[in-house]
Amino acid sequence: MHIKRIVIQGFKTYKNTTTIDDLSPAHNVVVGRNGSGKSNFFAAIRFVLSDQYTRMTKEERQGLIHEGSGTVLSAFVEIVFENSDGRFPTGKDEVVIRRTIGLKKDDYSLDYKSSTRTDVMQLLESAGFSKSNPYYIVPQGRITALTNAKDQERLNLLKEVAGAKVFENKLKESQKEMTRTKVQRDKVDEMLEFIQERLADLDSEKDELKKFQDLERDKKIYEFILYDHDLDDITTSIDEIDSEYQNAVENSHKFVENLEKREALVLQLNKSIDSAKHKQKLLSIDYDQQNSIVNDITKKLYRKTAELSEAKELFASEQKTIKTATKAIDQIRSKIQDTKNSIASKKPEVEQLKSLEKQLRLEISQAKTKQNLLYSKQGRYSMFNNKSDRNSWIESQMNQLKTDKSMKESLIATTESELSNLKQELSTVVDQIHDIQDSINGPTAQAEILEIEEKIASLRDQYSRENDQRKALWREENRCKTILDSLREDLNKAERQVGQTMDRQLANGLQAIKRITARLGLTGVYGALGELIQVNQKYRTAVEVIAGNSLFHVIVDNDDTATTLMNELIREKAGRVTFIPLNRLQVKDQVYPDSNDCVPLIKKIGFNPEIEAAVKQTFGKTIVTIDLERGYELSREFKLNAITLDGDKADRKGVLTGGYYDFRKSRMEAMKTRQEKSNEFSSQEVELLKIKSSIDKKGQEILRISNELTALHSSYDELVSSKNSFKSTLSNKLNEKFKLEESLKLLEQQITQNRALVVTLETKLDDFERELASDFEEDLSIEEKNELELLNKTLSQLDTKLNSTIDDILVRDSELTKLTLELGENLEPRLQELLKRQEQKDSVTNGGLINKLEQEVAMYHEELANAESSLIEVRTKSEGNNAELKKFHEELTAADAQQRKLIKTLENFQRNSEKYMSKRQILTKRREDIQAKIRQLGTLPDAAFNQDDEFDVDELLRKLAVVTKGLEKFSHVNRKALEQYMNFTKQRDSLVERRKELDKSEKSIMDLMDHLSERKNDAIEKTFNKVSVSFSEVFEKLVPKGVGHLIMQRHNKDTASSQYDDYENDIGHEDDESSIDNYSGVSIQVSFNSKNDEQQRIEQLSGGQKSLCAIALILAIQKSDPAPFYLFDEVDANLDTQYRTAVADMIHELSANAQFICTTFRPEMLQVANKFYGVMFNNKISSVSEITQSEAMGFIEGQQQQRQ
Repeated sequence: MHIKRIVIQGFKTYKNTTTIDDLSPAHNVVVGRNGSGKSNFFAAIRFVLSDQYTRMTKEERQGLIHEGSGTVLSAFVEIVFENSDGRFPTGKDEVVIRRTIGLKKDDYSLDYKSSTRTDVMQLLESAGFSKSNPYYIVPQGRITALTNAKDQERLNLLKEVAGAKVFENKLKESQKEMTRTKVQRDKVDEMLEFIQERLADLDSEKDELKKFQDLERDKKIYEFILYDHDLDDITTSIDEIDSEYQNAVENSHKFVENLEKREALVLQLNKSIDSAKHKQKLLSIDYDQQNSIVNDITKKLYRKTAELSEAKELFASEQKTIKTATKAIDQIRSKIQDTKNSIASKKPEVEQLKSLEKQLRLEISQAKTKQNLLYSKQGRYSMFNNKSDRNSWIESQMNQLKTDKSMKESLIATTESELSNLKQELSTVVDQIHDIQDSINGPTAQAEILEIEEKIASLRDQYSRENDQRKALWREENRCKTILDSLREDLNKAERQVGQTMDRQLANGLQAIKRITARLGLTGVYGALGELIQVNQKYRTAVEVIAGNSLFHVIVDNDDTATTLMNELIREKAGRVTFIPLNRLQVKDQVYPDSNDCVPLIKKIGFNPEIEAAVKQTFGKTIVTIDLERGYELSREFKLNAITLDGDKADRKGVLTGGYYDFRKSRMEAMKTRQEKSNEFSSQEVELLKIKSSIDKKGQEILRISNELTALHSSYDELVSSKNSFKSTLSNKLNEKFKLEESLKLLEQQITQNRALVVTLETKLDDFERELASDFEEDLSIEEKNELELLNKTLSQLDTKLNSTIDDILVRDSELTKLTLELGENLEPRLQELLKRQEQKDSVTNGGLINKLEQEVAMYHEELANAESSLIEVRTKSEGNNAELKKFHEELTAADAQQRKLIKTLENFQRNSEKYMSKRQILTKRREDIQAKIRQLGTLPDAAFNQDDEFDVDELLRKLAVVTKGLEKFSHVNRKALEQYMNFTKQRDSLVERRKELDKSEKSIMDLMDHLSERKNDAIEKTFNKVSVSFSEVFEKLVPKGVGHLIMQRHNKDTASSQYDDYENDIGHEDDESSIDNYSGVSIQVSFNSKNDEQQRIEQLSGGQKSLCAIALILAIQKSDPAPFYLFDEVDANLDTQYRTAVADMIHELSANAQFICTTFRPEMLQVANKFYGVMFNNKISSVSEITQSEAMGFIEGQQQQRQ
């Protein structure tokens, strides 16, 4: 065992918390400057372990508390002992002792639990810290004091070590007891003398008293017989009343049992009625919902039936329309064909006329050109004088004609290129027209529209189905909400019932615990004890009586959880709750009686294993017995609580409790009902959440379908709009085609005209060439004139023919245009419209609308039949439930009537019982009065009990009157004379016996005093011998060349002076004359240089030698009375170097079996120590820290240099 850790705070210079940890179990050295706090460190240890600091004043306590800057109101020192060897009888490997001091307090704690100073000191003494040997702590100055001590002081020290004070204290107590015994013996002698005188006076009064007593005896006999006779009569009457009352009680028990059964039946019927009403409410909801379903299906059926009728009528109407439309289509097709035939026949004629027109125009152009040339030639003869002038002019004209021809040919090429482009553009437009017509009237467009219409119809059906399912979920949601409202009312009712079994603060607290647990997400809160256990109905009363309010104690996993919850309760001001932290419970296994008359209550309780400790804590020490009497026996024998099934209890202290228990106010029943309702409510809430989730999903699905429908409608509208757009585009394209065709015609006409001009130019060129080659003449030739005349006629004819041809072309072209417009703008569009309408009607008919409507009508008929069947089923159940509810009401009415009858019977019994009790109370009072009178008679003679059973009351009364009259003569007699004589005689005998006991006690005390004196002498002699031997051994180790002895000195028996004779230390063989009282002191004789030289007394030694002798004496004392550890404060301060080394080696050697904590300014101690600590002082605050040996040596060397 050794000091393991020291913690100091606020003590003297140690303001802050200073921890000296992991102290060596062997040799520890503390170094530090003067004034740094080394001595305060030792004072802190003495503050805890020794009785140095006791009975301190306020000022003395203030002196131990740090006085630096900052306010320190208290200080403490804590010492932790390593106790693996078990020297401290605590059963722990560590023992923590703390002492805390303040201005008004001085407290001890043991293992962090409050303790008294006496308990701590006794614990220290049990571990070897002896009060009689305080030298395991050697502060500064004690070595010097011991060095300078006188022989008498050393003798007193030896007595203190030997424990002589203990024997002296016991001797003083024995002397005090002897004095008290003598005083008591004197008082006894005085009392004996007085009693003897009083007995002599009372002896003369005994005869007269004897006569009086005879009469008094007869009077008592007569009175007793009369009283006893009355007592027998009264007792018989009471017994008869008790018998009648017991019979009535037994009958009442049956009535009470029947009443309890009726109450249980009423309770059950009320529950059944509540359940039936709840069921009826649900059936009403089901009926309303089913009726709503029937109505919805009926409406849908009516609507679909009407749609079917309309579809059939529409179908019949459309059939007629289709026939009419077919005829119209055929007629239009015939007209279209006729028109196309007319167009086909007229087109060639128009083309032929146009070709003729071109030809005529060409011929006219050529003729006019020839004519103009001839006229020009005819006119030119007057212009020129000779051929040369003519030829020059002709050449210039030919050049101009060639230029014109080239330009016309270039224009023709350009126009032909434009014509080619227009033809290509026209071809493109025609293709676009065909495409647009296909887009409008083609099968792909119609298929897309039909596909979209089918998707829209399918999605509408799906939308209707999903909407119906959502309506069903809405109905189920309303049903769930109704059930939830009903369950909420039941749960609130159950909460009120539970709340009625406890006070309001507790109820509020339990509610707050659930709320706080959910808000903080705490996992270590299990709940109230009553909610966590399951008990059979048979044992419920027993469990409730044993548990009491513990049923509402909240079980948690540890202190932290409980603290968190309590802080929240305080913050919210939400009531009070008792917590059971499982980590705090240490429940031992209980031994139960091995008997068939009882069973452990905990075996009848179901619970989760993780709360087993809490259940054992509450119910582990209780057994259930068959009756209270047997329970009382078992509880006293096994120190257990016993309880019956009715709740009557016998606890292990012998207290019996019981009586009527109202099962209707059962706490566990209320908590069970609340838990069931809470579970049902939670389950229904989960179901409602599922339904709401399904409704949300259905809503999302319906929204998705609605979005798809919207998208499809948009697509459909886009297709229709696109078709209309295509029609508009087609019209534009047709106009474009017409314009292109007109442009083509113009270009073709330009090309024709330009080609005709080219031909004319070529003709002119040919004529100019011929004229150029001809001779120069002044007039036309006859041939040319004939030709000119012919040309004039021909032109006239050609013009007439051309005009006629143009007129024919206009007529034919007008007719062809009318036919084309009729075909393109009227007949073909009408045909397409009729075909579209016919296709739409065919799609309606071919889509199977009627079949589909017929299937839906059939489906709604089937759904209606099923819904009506379900409605009938719900109605049947509702009627059955109503019948059952009516039956329950009738049974409840009958049970109430029987209950009232039983209550009336019990009320009658109560009135009769009150009469019985009143009569019995009167008789009991009379019996008690008679018994009191009999007791007043005092001790009765045997004759009073030997009388015959048959006697005459009148005769007894007459005898009693005679005796009473005789007693009147002895009114002056001392009635207590005999009693006083007997009392004084007893007192005399008692005092004589007490005198003997006091004499015996005095002898025992004298023997004890002699024995204590003898033991005191033996203890001192043995201690001196041990210390003397140890001193010689220690001194020899410290001074190997020297020798040392302790010498016991005694008074010189031949003189009365203060001179002493020296004796050897072998005092164990002295004769009786050498008692301890003759010892005068203990001296020290040593030799430092030789074992044989004459020894010197300690007064003759130097200071260092004296200190060494003192250290040797202390170590010798410790060897004779070892302590667990030692505290030496600078014990080597005054020693020489060689002796410091010897002392250090000696301490190191002793540290193998004990712990040493030393302070020093010398290096010798550091060389052998195991651990080193340095004390620092800064700003008036000390601190201690572990240092190395080299650091400690450096510090010592620095200190020595400063001193030098």
